[in-house]
Amino acid sequence: MKNPRKLVVFFFNFLLFSVPLYFRFVNEELFEFNKMILVYALTTIIVFFWLARMIQEKKLIFKKTPLDVPIFLFIVSQLVSTIFSIHPRTSMLGYYSRFNGGLISMISYALLYFAFVNNVKKKDLLGILITTFMSGAIVSIYGILEHFGHSLSCLFAPGIKDFSVSCWKQDVQSRVYATFGQPNWLAAYAITILPLGISLAIQKKKNIFSQKLFFSVASALLFAVLIFTKSRSGLIGLAGGMFIFLIGALITFLRNEKAINLEFAAALLAIIVLTAGIFGTMYTPSFSEISNKNKQVEILNNNSAPSTNSEETEQPVANRLELGGTDSGEIRKIVWKGGLQIWKRYPIVGSGVETFAYSYYLDRPREHNDVSEWDFLYNKAHNELINFLATTGIFGLATYLLIFVVFGIEVIKAVFKNKEALVVSVAILAGIVGLFISNFFGFSTVMVNALMFILFGIFITLNQEENQKNQKSLVKNKAEINSPEQYFAITMLSIISIVLLIKIYNYWDADRLFSLGKAYFASNNYLLGIQKQVEATQKSPKEALYYDNLSDNYAMLAAEFAKTGEATAAAQLTNEAIKASDLAIENNDRHLNFYKTRSRVFITLSQIDESFITEAQKTINMAIELSPTDPKLFYTQAIIELSNGNNETGLQLIEKTLELKPNYEKARWKASELYENNGEIEKAIEQLQYIIDYISPGNEEAKNKIAKLEML
Repeated sequence: MKNPRKLVVFFFNFLLFSVPLYFRFVNEELFEFNKMILVYALTTIIVFFWLARMIQEKKLIFKKTPLDVPIFLFIVSQLVSTIFSIHPRTSMLGYYSRFNGGLISMISYALLYFAFVNNVKKKDLLGILITTFMSGAIVSIYGILEHFGHSLSCLFAPGIKDFSVSCWKQDVQSRVYATFGQPNWLAAYAITILPLGISLAIQKKKNIFSQKLFFSVASALLFAVLIFTKSRSGLIGLAGGMFIFLIGALITFLRNEKAINLEFAAALLAIIVLTAGIFGTMYTPSFSEISNKNKQVEILNNNSAPSTNSEETEQPVANRLELGGTDSGEIRKIVWKGGLQIWKRYPIVGSGVETFAYSYYLDRPREHNDVSEWDFLYNKAHNELINFLATTGIFGLATYLLIFVVFGIEVIKAVFKNKEALVVSVAILAGIVGLFISNFFGFSTVMVNALMFILFGIFITLNQEENQKNQKSLVKNKAEINSPEQYFAITMLSIISIVLLIKIYNYWDADRLFSLGKAYFASNNYLLGIQKQVEATQKSPKEALYYDNLSDNYAMLAAEFAKTGEATAAAQLTNEAIKASDLAIENNDRHLNFYKTRSRVFITLSQIDESFITEAQKTINMAIELSPTDPKLFYTQAIIELSNGNNETGLQLIEKTLELKPNYEKARWKASELYENNGEIEKAIEQLQYIIDYISPGNEEAKNKIAKLEML
């Protein structure tokens, strides 16, 4: 092992290049999961070479930095929150499908920071920055191509192999996401490094022309792909970050006019303005839109009557999660309200790291039922600060904010102390501020969290004073591994690292098998589908989601075998379904969806044995305890009661359902039917009229039914 430090630098370069680009089609979650796994693996390798360097040099290699205490306190807060979590496994690994944010991921990011500041030197930074923006440029080109109807992903998608966007269900051409899986996640990545790219392009010293040109092109590409994401939070974050950057650039220019290359700055500004002008943004019109608007004004001025052509009327942009959905801002307010209620319930250390998906539903506001996404499962608060407050309490949020406060103070110090790195330091702060603002309306993801901690490291390295005397001494006395103690330490470290890498791989492979099993089952290859899912549980025996899905599959097959008269097979599958459902709840008794699946399993099995309907009722009652404002649970309970002949109880539950969600159409129809059976015709008509007035205007079926009822 000649130079472990250089290997650390190499793998940091590899991380910054590969993680933004990495995703796989073979997993249940294509993007975040694969990025998280890669970060885990690379963190293990980086820490291995850092520790190997200590063994080689026979000393502790750990420099003190201003961010040590804030980061340490933050990790302690996450650890304490995990210990007292309502579901520790989720707090350790993160919510399944999000993954980022669990205790292990946060420890990984912290280790990346410490490994960076203790191994990377100033002379390594340019190469690291070039690598970062090389990856950023490729991601941007990837997204820009998607905007014009060509996704590189579709060239590699199984069964597609087509240079179009046909491999995606989402409208990726309208809102691009390249290798990030979601437009806002790509936008957050772009705005985090964009100010840094601009600073590297316009600073006058050091960088040669080709490097300035490279950073200029990369920055322009990042801005273009940001526009194509149509991310409001991204553009707001960029505006906030660039405000900070412009102040820093102005201070730099006033202190030293030769520090900034005005020609490059002007050219880059012109490119950005031109890009925004050609394509427009979510907040500014394009040149063509301005031109069309001017033509409309001219037409209106030349004609006495206004145009009635709908194409000539400017339409406001609706802020919606999906076409026809509730305004996303309104949904966020409701979710934030629920998040604050969680904090009041768990004020000090929260409900547990990344447990929002479990704790939210106990405090879920009733008005959540009035939005278009009422039946979605929210596993994040869609506000990073409220998310930390709800899941890690005031301790977690305070230590998280402390990192940013200390970092901001250090940047301000650097502004007045280090003229040479001033504009770059401010650009790093601008990127972090932009990300912070973006996360206020959303949540962080794998790459931006890893990037944030590495940017902290870049800033510290850029502004630290290197001890030249120690550097020369190190060159003269090259450290080597030559003692039995060193060989033993390296051997043990290697074994531990290999074991960790194998565990990381098995965690990844379990997800691959689970995804493969679901795909086989969906294509009616039931035997292979079940087999692969069972293999997944063997590789990851504590993952409740795997058992949950298996129980549903077993129950469905049991019912099918029973219909064909294969009683023995049906009985065996029934037992397997119940066993898998028991294991799902045993491994995670806080997940609302697992209770919903369990109730569905027993309802399905009741086709074989009617006694299972009682178990379904018990399960729904447990689910209601976890989510007392979920109308679907009360509706399901009502249907079960009605099927058992308990009409009075069923009607009461239907009425409770409508209290929680007045515009629940299925419940209105059922209420009308029950009132009709009870001879309460006026009440039956009221339910149908409500559907016409507030849910489904012009509903012919409801109108016809009212006409029939009025004749009674």
